[in-house]
Amino acid sequence: MKLQFIGATGTVTGSRIRVEHKDNRLLVDCGLYQGPKEIRQKNWSDPQLGFKGCTGVLLTHAHIDHSGLLPLLVKEGFRGPIYCSEPTYDLCRLLLPDAGKLQEEDAKFLNEKRLTHFDPALPLFTAEDARRTLPFFEVVKDSEWIPLKNNLKFKMERSGHILGSRFIELANEARVLFSGDLGPPKSLLLKEPSRMTETDYLVLESTYGNRSHGAEDPEYMLADIVNRVLGRGGTLIIPSFAVGRAQEILFLLRKLEASGLIPKFPVYVDSPMALDATKIYQHYDDEMQPEILKGIFSSPMDSVRFKAVNSTDESMLLCMDDSPKIVISAAGMLNGGRVLHHLKAKLPSEKNAVLFVGYQVTGTKGALLKNGLRNIRIHHQLVDVEAEIFSISSLSAHADSDEIIRWCSGFRAPPKKTFLVHGEEEPRQALAYRLRYELGWEVATPKENEEHYLGG
Repeated sequence: MKLQFIGATGTVTGSRIRVEHKDNRLLVDCGLYQGPKEIRQKNWSDPQLGFKGCTGVLLTHAHIDHSGLLPLLVKEGFRGPIYCSEPTYDLCRLLLPDAGKLQEEDAKFLNEKRLTHFDPALPLFTAEDARRTLPFFEVVKDSEWIPLKNNLKFKMERSGHILGSRFIELANEARVLFSGDLGPPKSLLLKEPSRMTETDYLVLESTYGNRSHGAEDPEYMLADIVNRVLGRGGTLIIPSFAVGRAQEILFLLRKLEASGLIPKFPVYVDSPMALDATKIYQHYDDEMQPEILKGIFSSPMDSVRFKAVNSTDESMLLCMDDSPKIVISAAGMLNGGRVLHHLKAKLPSEKNAVLFVGYQVTGTKGALLKNGLRNIRIHHQLVDVEAEIFSISSLSAHADSDEIIRWCSGFRAPPKKTFLVHGEEEPRQALAYRLRYELGWEVATPKENEEHYLGG
């Protein structure tokens, strides 16, 4: 068996691994690069890399940095199965057409502003390309071995990152386990990751390989921030990924409100995708923590203080509203979306605040704001940053360094080799050091397009 590490080597986006075994030519994930321009340009440098002769895709979860190039794969002629869990399919039905729409909008903007060397600029794929991809999805159940060609088989197990996220185990003479994105052991919404105890080879994410989320209690931290900002009449803006983080924040706010720890102020969700994703989350009780099933999260939309923002006009009116409130809006790393309009309106006032609750890729507007930048360019306009900036790292959907080590300690014997991916270089090397010297594991940090042959 041969692994080729095409994407997410030294970065946290663009996940794509090609697996070759006899007649099998598989892709484990097929993700889009996201973040600053120099990383996004990788989507255009050789986007079909690994596509040739592909016979199937094993998809760990729906986030665009793992699924976003699937429409291009199909556009280039792929007609094989895309295997995933049922919630992942439902989320991809939502996310992939939206990704295509954004590609079309970006191309249109570049052409209108004449900001491109190409005439005309074209989208990498369209919303229609994304819709043509959906019939190739095949839903598989957890823990069931699915046969492929030449005695190769795979199964999926819960990974606790977002709804529907799964570990993928490939097996023939040897076993290879792909972690995808590993969730924390104590998620607010989701059941914890499955306990995995043996594999010959492990492909492991390293997003927070050099960081600890700490012992902070996110509930009390959030309550303190809400009371502080709304108490002075400000707006609290929470940039949020539409899938996963937005649902956790809604749940936490509802819980805090019900317990009387925060006042009953309006909570706006200005992200149609987050609203649609929340409905999908509510459909899968079997993925949720037992507390969720008690009814706390079953109907957060029923609160009179919860307000869905659907149209662009409603969003722009909300930007001009100076009354105290909470606004949850996408995108989580400030690389586009409605949240930029809210920031442009609210950052110049010290009564307002921004709360980051997710990973910020180096070089993004989110990372710059989080690290103390005092003015930031939004829509070609320099905006002063007088608003207070907060961060709650313990709300991350990724396991931190200590949690990864504890999960790895559950293996009965060390894998023959562990490959670290999906992490910027510093955290990746830090996690490699810990695995080598704390657990005695053999670890590789593959470079882009590097190939490794696996023995039995």
